[in-house]
Amino acid sequence: MRLRLRWKLLAFTALAPVLLALGTLWLVNRNVSGHLQDNIHESLRRSANVFENMLSARSDALGVTAQVIVRDPRFFSVLTLPVAPGDTQYRATVRGVARDFHAITQSDLLEVLDRNGRLLASVGRSSSTHATRERLVRRALGGEPVSGILVEKDAQFQATVTPVIAGGRVVGALVLGAEIGEGLASRLRGLTHSEVTFVSGHEATGSTVTEDSDRSALMQAVGESDLDAQGDALTEVAGGSATYLTLVRRIPGSDPRGRQLYVLQRPLDVETAFLRQVQAGLGQLGMLAILAALIVGLIVSERITRPVLKMVRGAEEMKRGNYDYPLQVRSEDEIGYLAERFQEMREHEKDYVKSLEEVARVKSEFISIASHELRTPISVIKGFVELFSNGTLGTTSEKQQSALAAIERSLRSLTRIAEDATRVAQIESDRLVLSVGEHDVEGLVRQGVSIAVGDAPDRDLSITTEVEPDLAPALVDGPRLTQALANLVRNAIRFTPDGGRIEVRGIREGDDLVLSVRDSGIGIPEAKMEEVLRRSFSVRDSLNHHSSGTLEFNSAGLGLGLTLARGIVEAHGGAIGAVSRPDKGSTFSIRVPYRGSSSLPKAA
Repeated sequence: MRLRLRWKLLAFTALAPVLLALGTLWLVNRNVSGHLQDNIHESLRRSANVFENMLSARSDALGVTAQVIVRDPRFFSVLTLPVAPGDTQYRATVRGVARDFHAITQSDLLEVLDRNGRLLASVGRSSSTHATRERLVRRALGGEPVSGILVEKDAQFQATVTPVIAGGRVVGALVLGAEIGEGLASRLRGLTHSEVTFVSGHEATGSTVTEDSDRSALMQAVGESDLDAQGDALTEVAGGSATYLTLVRRIPGSDPRGRQLYVLQRPLDVETAFLRQVQAGLGQLGMLAILAALIVGLIVSERITRPVLKMVRGAEEMKRGNYDYPLQVRSEDEIGYLAERFQEMREHEKDYVKSLEEVARVKSEFISIASHELRTPISVIKGFVELFSNGTLGTTSEKQQSALAAIERSLRSLTRIAEDATRVAQIESDRLVLSVGEHDVEGLVRQGVSIAVGDAPDRDLSITTEVEPDLAPALVDGPRLTQALANLVRNAIRFTPDGGRIEVRGIREGDDLVLSVRDSGIGIPEAKMEEVLRRSFSVRDSLNHHSSGTLEFNSAGLGLGLTLARGIVEAHGGAIGAVSRPDKGSTFSIRVPYRGSSSLPKAA
């Protein structure tokens, strides 16, 4: 969306004082609160690092313990016994072995699984469910130990799942885990002097916060917290007995979607209340400064943009053909000078457009009159040629008959040029009138190709036609549309070397009739495509120009063909499109409404 000049000026005018005010307020706030806040923040983050290091060390210890157990022959041999997993005696044997090792490890969670992930024994103080451990177990049964967080309804466990390998294959898995709860929270409080709470979803699984009001406020704040890109959130939580600076982080190794969090809190003293008062005063001062800057910026931008908007509206009206829209700019500064020059330019533009319109009208009238005047001498010459040819004016020799045939061919070419010029004049003056009726599409295509091929008897090209079968008659001006298609085929013949191919197709696409001419010729550079498709015409290379009556390879012609085709197609309410690549050929397409356009001009 384009940003208006008024808002740009307002932004630039108000930006400097706003930035100055905000910068000053920020510096004051930083000096007042920086030291206190930074110390508490850094202390909380150090405490968080202590906890995460503790978890890392505990994970390493669980991993080492698990590796020792799974490599003990007493343990892995029991998983290789050739018995059914559901055998009661076999499960009792596995449970007994697991209890022996649990007596040594004293882990909160010790579970033995078979090679299919089914639980054989659970001997710890707690147990996990299949859904909770499935993700880690599935990865461990692939052959590598996995660590992570297991989340049960009212508990969290730091766990490691270690594959049991015997004879080069995985025969089961061992789950060892340590609870993340009240005991760990108490230990961490002693190390960090912070209140510690572990959260799973929306429930606390362990906390050193004793006051119910403080714990309720904490859980509400945790539920509303939005962890930043670093995975933590730092905020103040007002409890019933104190206000706490609170750090919330995800438990390392947990699934971010499950909100497994640990919370560290430090109570704030009276200095924090003073800090809040200072911040409130600075905020009010900042709002006043911003408001003052906006008011000044709005006044300045309005005084500048009002006359500019008048000139913009004048330019828009000038585009619509209204050169008399009042500017009403009376300032004597640079903008007033610009308005005066704009008014002068507008007057010059008005005169220039009128002169161009007059030139275009005279040109169209000249072409129309010239092409009409050509018909009389053409008719006279044609009449005498016929008289000489049929012997009315005497016997003619063979050489004379050959000369008369050449004159007749040139007369046909001259007649077509005159007719094309008349049509172009009608198109450019919007006076082309169509005679619309129902016409067979295949007949139109074949007739257009036949007309074009008749003008190129000496060219060696493969020209094929393909029309979609069972097409209903199209509501078009048949002769005009045939002429447009023939002109496109002529262009394809002109710019396709001998031995090339041209494909002419007619199909129906939705409510449109599409006639396409595809050739294997020299193609058109992308930079020239717009020039080729525009309505006006010109011959730019006189050395490469040939008579329009010939379709020799790469001859330029007069340039009337495509202009005339485009005018006919647009009069039908359609359009001509083109796709081309140099040395790869071109495809020109006519697309017109199949059953006619409601805006079609009808013949009287």
